[in-house]
Amino acid sequence: MAPVAVRMKGISKHFGGVKALDNVDLEVLAGEVHALLGGNGAGKSTILKVLNGVHVPSAGTIEVAGVPLTTHSPAASRAAGIAMNYQEMSLIPTLTVAQNVFLTREAKSGGLIDDTEAERRAAELFAMLEVEIDPRAIVGDLGAGQKQLTEIVKAISQDARVLVLDEPSTALAVSDVDRLFTFLRKLKTQGVAIIYVSHRMDEIARIADRATILRDGQNVTTADIADLPVDVMIEHIVGKRSLGLADVARNVAVQGDVALELRNVSGRNKPKDISLKVHKGEVVGLAGLLGSGRTSLAKLIAGIEPITAGEIRINDRPVHIRRPSDAIAAGVALVPEARATQGIIPSQSVADNATLAVLDKLSKFGFVDAAKMRATTDAQIERLSIKTASRDHAVSTLSGGNQQKVVIGKWLASDPDVFVLDEPTAGIDIGSKSEIIQMVRDLAASGKAILMISSELSELLTACDRIIVMAEGRSHADIPHANLEDPADVNTNAAHRVQVAEQRLQIAIQNALKSEQEISNDLH
Repeated sequence: MAPVAVRMKGISKHFGGVKALDNVDLEVLAGEVHALLGGNGAGKSTILKVLNGVHVPSAGTIEVAGVPLTTHSPAASRAAGIAMNYQEMSLIPTLTVAQNVFLTREAKSGGLIDDTEAERRAAELFAMLEVEIDPRAIVGDLGAGQKQLTEIVKAISQDARVLVLDEPSTALAVSDVDRLFTFLRKLKTQGVAIIYVSHRMDEIARIADRATILRDGQNVTTADIADLPVDVMIEHIVGKRSLGLADVARNVAVQGDVALELRNVSGRNKPKDISLKVHKGEVVGLAGLLGSGRTSLAKLIAGIEPITAGEIRINDRPVHIRRPSDAIAAGVALVPEARATQGIIPSQSVADNATLAVLDKLSKFGFVDAAKMRATTDAQIERLSIKTASRDHAVSTLSGGNQQKVVIGKWLASDPDVFVLDEPTAGIDIGSKSEIIQMVRDLAASGKAILMISSELSELLTACDRIIVMAEGRSHADIPHANLEDPADVNTNAAHRVQVAEQRLQIAIQNALKSEQEISNDLH
């Protein structure tokens, strides 16, 4: 048996009267990938922050490679050989990629910081992952997926004995996840212990050797992955029998008039000459790899980025969207990719967040009508089944899934015609994920037009009526959901049908990439 890299015994952590961890044990072996699973609020991030020295445990002991960890601070954990990438990214947006990767560990020459050496070393690390990111690029200019890869490289640059990856694939395309897994397997052979947190069950089955599952701050089980089929994992995580996304009811869409139409629309860089239609009562997905232009398209529709050519039409009328307020006035709502920084104000209450988009309707002579504010908030809490102790609690105290419901509820209160959802289930557990996808289907059934972006193909296939495949900012295919399923599979289970459709969609994405490569070759 491999030596124990991390042994955490009887770990408890209290925040005031809230018990986030209750006598939790976690043991990770050298040279294994150990999955840490659980729903939002289960205690995963808390126990990892205890291990990394961010939180001091209320009780319990920690050993790293057999040596007790008696000082609880990030510096002490780093000295013990622990490196962690956080789900809430810790990058500084005004610094370059290389400066972020080696922050506090800068290379020096003649007593001065040597940025050139940092850029060289960062380039080597990205080359090992086989991804192309310019070490000299300013982090604030990067997309979410590139930031995620930079966060991962920052963690692996520390030559750690214990590498903690908290939701590392949230913003990554399938190909980038494959490269990450190849690299993690190399680290395993070198004896590195890897703690891997993810809500994506397919990833866990592919990469993990064992798993520990937490629920409500307590251990549920630790077992080999071979002894944890996906349905059993989900049952342990949510506390009841569930099929995950297969539980989502896919009613036949009743399409109405066209609510959103793009005619030959282009942005400054991406998208390029995009034309598409989304009908009322329809969910249209955008599929593609990192850099395909999906988020740029969403920002363009929402007025965050400018249109350089083409026309946007809402309810068959041309609209001129130059800023977010124009999009909102036209009946467009964007649920952004970065929920924590762009979707909510974490320190403010559920009520403050849920009514943010309709303050003008709730105000008179510059004063908010408190009764109307309470009624609007309570209506959204009930409609979306938001789990919160009170409308007055800070939204940061809610789980990721419930925070996302607050963001959606905020826009529902303004009654938009078009929802643009960018990675609506990123960082959300499997139970809440199913609820969000079901909510998307229900919104469409109520007559809303929905354009949805997701890096998880199974989500797109569960939620969407049509899927548009993008590459390099261009649309390459518009595929009805029915065309991705095999008519001969009607009698097989839902999970198998989704798997077959996912393979076909992956082929369509690869074909789009090949087409772009051919276009590039012709130009050169």
